[in-house]
Amino acid sequence: MMSARAGSALVLLGLIALIVFVIMLTAGTTDLLLLLGASALTALGLLLRRRAARLEDRHGPGRFHTARRLLGRDQPEERLDREAE
Repeated sequence: MMSARAGSALVLLGLIALIVFVIMLTAGTTDLLLLLGASALTALGLLLRRRAARLEDRHGPGRFHTARRLLGRDQPEERLDREAE
């Protein structure tokens, strides 16, 4: 959960830095390090968000995962299919 939030923050900072780069580019002053730093922040943030999403899919949603599994309520899709029949 925290890595997803950190990833979102890095993406936001990277996009802000890219906007600052574009504004500086239109003003005639460019800084290549700003462009590289913004791109790196955005890419790192996207990687963190992707990793967090993959880990959350693997562990399942939220709290009481073990209790739901013991009670047989772990797979809501299967339960909906059974009710439809």
